[in-house]
Amino acid sequence: MSALSKTSLFDELVNYAMDTVSKSSGNVFNEQHRFLIETKIRKRMMDLNLTEPHEYQAYIKQNRAVEDDYLTSELTTHHTFFFREFRHFEFLQTQIPNLIKNARESGKKKIKILCLACSRGQEVYSVAMFFHYHLNQMNANDVDFEIEGTDVDKASVKIAENGVYRFTDIKSIPMKYLGDHWQRGLNDIDQYVRVKDSLRTKVKFRYGNLLNLKNELKDSYDIIFCRNVFIYFNESQIKLIGKDILNHLAPEGFFFTGVSESLTSLQLPIDSFGPSIYGHNKKKAVDNPTITDIKKIEKQIEVVHQPQFVELPKPLKILCVDDSKIILSLLKKIFNAHPDFEVVGTAENGEQAHHFLKDNKVDLMTLDLHMPIMDGQTYMKTHYNANHPPVVIVSSVSREDAFVAMESLRLGASDYIEKPSLDDFMVKEDEICTKLKVAALENIMGKVTHITPSIDKEFHAHEIAQPDKTFYAIYGQYSSQKKIKHILSELKRDTVRPCIYLFYEANYNVLDEIVKDLQSSYPLFKIEKLSENSVVEQDRIYICDFKSTYETVMNKNKFLKNSMAVIGQHSKRGFL
Repeated sequence: MSALSKTSLFDELVNYAMDTVSKSSGNVFNEQHRFLIETKIRKRMMDLNLTEPHEYQAYIKQNRAVEDDYLTSELTTHHTFFFREFRHFEFLQTQIPNLIKNARESGKKKIKILCLACSRGQEVYSVAMFFHYHLNQMNANDVDFEIEGTDVDKASVKIAENGVYRFTDIKSIPMKYLGDHWQRGLNDIDQYVRVKDSLRTKVKFRYGNLLNLKNELKDSYDIIFCRNVFIYFNESQIKLIGKDILNHLAPEGFFFTGVSESLTSLQLPIDSFGPSIYGHNKKKAVDNPTITDIKKIEKQIEVVHQPQFVELPKPLKILCVDDSKIILSLLKKIFNAHPDFEVVGTAENGEQAHHFLKDNKVDLMTLDLHMPIMDGQTYMKTHYNANHPPVVIVSSVSREDAFVAMESLRLGASDYIEKPSLDDFMVKEDEICTKLKVAALENIMGKVTHITPSIDKEFHAHEIAQPDKTFYAIYGQYSSQKKIKHILSELKRDTVRPCIYLFYEANYNVLDEIVKDLQSSYPLFKIEKLSENSVVEQDRIYICDFKSTYETVMNKNKFLKNSMAVIGQHSKRGFL
């Protein structure tokens, strides 16, 4: 076959792909997309061991349904990540009291959320983590939430339903939202995590086409996300989709598009409440709620222990502390690109940072761990207190393995971010900005103690009749220390207890520090590190390394009754 004939056949394949995907998804393609589409077709042919374009044409005729789904999956966008465009979550946080009020008044006591074009589920699970956290913090136990996610790509829907992601994907999630919602795989799959039922039961996914919303949507939703997808449609299609969305948006609901996707020029019956945040135009809500507005809502819904909602200062003033001029330069580049942030100072070690803060007021501080003169951990021990601005650790130390990073979090740091590099600083940009905003919000509104999961309560629900025939086990990481201490503090001191094994993901030397920490916190308890020579007795607490001792402990006590609590995020030897 001549080169000209091959070119002609490839043009036919590209035209077929563009036409097929446009009909199934509504995506608009132009000549600029042709090279990308041809590249994907050539890759597909290689995967199928096909060398000539006419062979792939024949394959398509025999497997049309499968190939049409494949082309749709390949040519529709999947670029997304957890807590993308955090400014929308900032806005939602100010609206939660009103959402609770509306849910109660409707009698359904449920906040209904729709995520259109949700890709592989990161947006849906981000929203689920967000509402799970804030409804708990506001003690709105009578109000629940439900999220429906749709996408035109059936393969993406399956990935979302499965809820399995790479461990690196969830590192960008702010710690307060990460919570206890993820399980980590074992052995060969230890680089993957799976969402737990605490979120899975709140969400559902299905196939959905934005151009067919009129027939697909039946319910009314309080919140509808349709973000970063309108760039693939023409103006008439966007207007049609927008009208269908408004027909299924609750009277006081909110509709979010991507921050670069403005609908204000389309003459839709909408009001704008912020960057790409819309609602019905008959709803005259406040764009940026003041303290007075929020207080009025709080009184109406009578939420106990409600946090105070305030706006973040603009810009947030940041002190960056790192002994690497390259890292300081990258951080400045990231923050200077955002109007919400301003780097007002830098320091090369903890001592310089301390002197800077004596004469300057900042809203946030990034802190490296490994520095000369005074490192980050020493700084936290020496200078951090309740009046200190929030500290976010930015270091090359891996959060999952390094005790020094965990110790800094225990000392009061708000979160941890791995250092950006010249290769990935643009990728890290959103994670860094999001985590700093979360730290600033939490600081302004006041620290809130996490609600103890119900599984923790098994350890103090009733007295044990035969403590010598029973043992307790708790599995966690050092970042879960507050919750573990909460469990221990609830144990009755005037009764004989079964022995308790505390399994940590930590190296053996770190266990000594954990023992000292718990002994100082609970001097009346008998606490020791488990060793080969330990004589296990009831009414004692044994600190153990999970990897090296778990199987031995469980086998040795296999004839005893036991209760086990799993606290926090799982690691390499976690449970599935």
